[in-house]
Amino acid sequence: MLFLIHIIAIIFYLLMIIYACSFFTNATEHLGCKLKVGNNAVGSIFAVFGTSFPETIVPIIAIFGAYITKKDIALGQDIALGAIIGSPFMLSTFAMFLMGVVLFCVKRNKKELNLDLKNVIRQYKYFLIAYIIAVSSSFIPYNNIKITVVIFLITLYSTFAYRTLIKSKQNFCENILDDLLFSKIFKVKEGLFCILIQFLASILALAFFSHFFVKEIGYFSTILHINPIILSLIVTPFATELPECINSVIWIKNNKDELAMANVLGGIVFQAMIPTSIGIIFTPWVLNFDILINILTVISFSLIFILTILTANKIKALSLVSAGLFYFGYLIYIFIVH
Repeated sequence: MLFLIHIIAIIFYLLMIIYACSFFTNATEHLGCKLKVGNNAVGSIFAVFGTSFPETIVPIIAIFGAYITKKDIALGQDIALGAIIGSPFMLSTFAMFLMGVVLFCVKRNKKELNLDLKNVIRQYKYFLIAYIIAVSSSFIPYNNIKITVVIFLITLYSTFAYRTLIKSKQNFCENILDDLLFSKIFKVKEGLFCILIQFLASILALAFFSHFFVKEIGYFSTILHINPIILSLIVTPFATELPECINSVIWIKNNKDELAMANVLGGIVFQAMIPTSIGIIFTPWVLNFDILINILTVISFSLIFILTILTANKIKALSLVSAGLFYFGYLIYIFIVH
């Protein structure tokens, strides 16, 4: 009976996350329009700001919760490390795969994304530079150098966010938007205050339901005796990155490809710079073989995907779906080894 209750609970929380995402994407689009910011900044900065909260808080809780209780500090650090490394993996493979599947399903003449490829390449450059530097710092035994790396990563993200906002404001083009949901439901004026209320309320809802969704994942991992490495590298990131995945699905479905891709790429840029900085400072930042394979999987797909874009000068659904080979291939490897 208890098992059935937890199954119902996890389905309920998943549905609530999906519902909250519809409010979030709606508010994010209106906020970008009101501030006269283009889709690239809306997807890669505003949307990421809201949806990155759950996956950023997981390693922080894992690390400091262990320090406060003075129990399983090493385990807490391992869970945090897995969550930090697992998030870029989840976004760069599974989220891309999911977008490809949706792109195949929607009614379009051409099964390809309609967006500015220069922005895609630009975001990938930021991601790979930051990701490779963050990973490489694990082989450096000197704390002063690691602190320098963290300062560099935070500065690089600030530069990325600033340049993205400036560029998007210059290229702003007003879109046709659906009515603001809060304005529609509560019959209030569709102004900036109402937009911000919906934006913040949807972030809180996402954080709230994501928290309980992660707890349910933890329950099932305990009773099913899932290995902590699988939990931290695969299961937890799947739960925490769910909002980004759902947001991208919603935007692809609504023919807003720029927003969908910017949300995923903005997410991996953020994950490569901010949570990794937390990991470098507050964990030993020693990467085991499973984590290194995970990192190589992410870098390999990213380079292949960039090469495909440069060669074809377009992003086809098949290219996105191919990310699934890397995601499910790594899953098979982990489950066989562990």
